[in-house]
Amino acid sequence: MKYDNLVAFGRLESDVVVSMVEKSYIADDVYTLLYKAYSTVKGGLHFVSPDELISKTSQWRVLYLDGNIVGVIIYKAKRGLKMVAMAICDTLNYSLRSHIKTMLSHIFKITFQNSWMEVSEGAEKFILKVGGERFLIPNTFASKLTDKNILSLDSDGIHYYREINGVIKRKVIIGTFR
Repeated sequence: MKYDNLVAFGRLESDVVVSMVEKSYIADDVYTLLYKAYSTVKGGLHFVSPDELISKTSQWRVLYLDGNIVGVIIYKAKRGLKMVAMAICDTLNYSLRSHIKTMLSHIFKITFQNSWMEVSEGAEKFILKVGGERFLIPNTFASKLTDKNILSLDSDGIHYYREINGVIKRKVIIGTFR
């Protein structure tokens, strides 16, 4: 089953959700997906409930397979759009997960020019693999962009360290900010 076929036959779709009402209809499913995805990430998910997810974010990119939510990218309005979380359903087979990652990579490629993100670990590897290396932001901007306490700047000029939920993380910023 090819990615183009999934899209052409309407099995795999992407939607942008911005209204509080639309978010409230799917918040539990989106939150569950994010919660599972971040359960193995140091520092975890930064939203304590579906209600907080709704109230503290501005835009959701939701991926549907046969009408079921299988992927999501969450954005806040902060110096433009800041991607703050993403997830893919972990119960799908390898082939379907691969197709969803392909759709995510297309979304990121077209949004690098009007959004930015702070990433680490697996998310950093994925984002760099899909074209993010062209949009790396020097670590000297980290404090101003994040409005967070930066513990130190890495000598590579792009990575920095900050504490998130009690865990010190090595981060990088990718994208375009305002």
